[in-house]
Amino acid sequence: MKIRLYEERVHRFLGRQVRAAKRGFDFGSIADPRQQSKVRYKSYPGIIWQALLGLLSNQPTLRDVEAMRLGSWGRRLVPDVVSDTTLDTELRRMDAEVLHAKLVLQIRDLHRGKMLRPSKLPFGVATIDGKNLATVSHTADGSAHKRSKDNEKWQPKKGRSGTYFLMPALRATLTSAESKPCIFQKQLPPGTGESSSLEELIDELHTAYGRSDMFELIDVDAGLTSLAHADHADNLGYAYMMGLKGNQPELFAEAQRVLEPIAELCSPEARTPWERCKGKLLRRTLWRTNQMRGYTNTVGCWRHLRQAWLVRQETKTSDGQIEIEDRYFISSLLENRVSPNDILTLVRGHWGIENDSFNSLDVQWREDHGPWCTRGNAVWVLGVLRLMAYNLAQLLRRRHLRSKTDQGAWRQPVPWRTLFKAIERALAGVEPIAVGATTGV
Repeated sequence: MKIRLYEERVHRFLGRQVRAAKRGFDFGSIADPRQQSKVRYKSYPGIIWQALLGLLSNQPTLRDVEAMRLGSWGRRLVPDVVSDTTLDTELRRMDAEVLHAKLVLQIRDLHRGKMLRPSKLPFGVATIDGKNLATVSHTADGSAHKRSKDNEKWQPKKGRSGTYFLMPALRATLTSAESKPCIFQKQLPPGTGESSSLEELIDELHTAYGRSDMFELIDVDAGLTSLAHADHADNLGYAYMMGLKGNQPELFAEAQRVLEPIAELCSPEARTPWERCKGKLLRRTLWRTNQMRGYTNTVGCWRHLRQAWLVRQETKTSDGQIEIEDRYFISSLLENRVSPNDILTLVRGHWGIENDSFNSLDVQWREDHGPWCTRGNAVWVLGVLRLMAYNLAQLLRRRHLRSKTDQGAWRQPVPWRTLFKAIERALAGVEPIAVGATTGV
């Protein structure tokens, strides 16, 4: 019964999105790169929709995408049967930047529809981190990075030889929203790195969403912490939250010097209850200080720095042992802008980009294991289409197919396997809502 109920809700949700988000789902406005005299399949938007629906229903291969059953509603979007070879050919030469512009339009429409409002926080948070989209044995038309010999993670497996290449990108996830949608992806060309590309990404995020109130805070991990990045975010009017580790030795040492005595002598400002995670119990405790306000070191003056935080994570194992890990953060947020409990929510959301977004893409969509095809532009194109599918699936899983308790708390999200089964059945069913000409088919 639940699968049937979920199927009906999936029908209604997807029908509304296709009808309402006119610009984001209008694939008919994308230029057709094929030679018209040799075109066998007339609907170029149908090819894009076939790939997107295949990702949304989590099909493992292009052959499975070709064999996917589509009902009357699905056939409005994909009027022709698209073969796996055609999908392979067209994915190689699609324009990833054009598709990414559609992703931005979809996010704008979701935000205007109040579907991305902050959950348990007074403002929106964009968390930025790097992600490798594929490890391949070719240069992908010159867009891949040659594997570093110093990084053992990417060394060839035993019994295999040859040169490997990485396909890295910077991604931004709206970790303040319940569905944790990916709102931006920036391809990193060879010779560039995450840190050197961060300011450009922040500029592009500001261009895409700066006129909205979607997010107020930019959150990065310790590997991206620098004065230049903090200055850049502050100059554009964003607050920042940055992790601290040994790559910023002076800041890190100062944060330890100031906060460790406070943790020893003072009661914490906030503490979470014990909660179960992966068979263990954990809780987080917060201390903060404004003693580092305007801190100056050999790099320069952190004029916008207002707070430093120590978050102590205690993990209780099954044998009763408690493991302690201290994590440090700096922020330009005003002290009265966030409560101590808000800070612990922010810190938990800081790992949301890994635990919710990247983990789902790796485990459910097998992003780390390699996409359907890798030649030409395929990795970058599928990277964007996969984010579109992930965003829709997460909205279904975390909002539209999810109920609340009598006390108003969200119940556990729908299992991924149940969700994909409901989506597949919904796509194979009859049309629930009339789909207008705005689908781009």
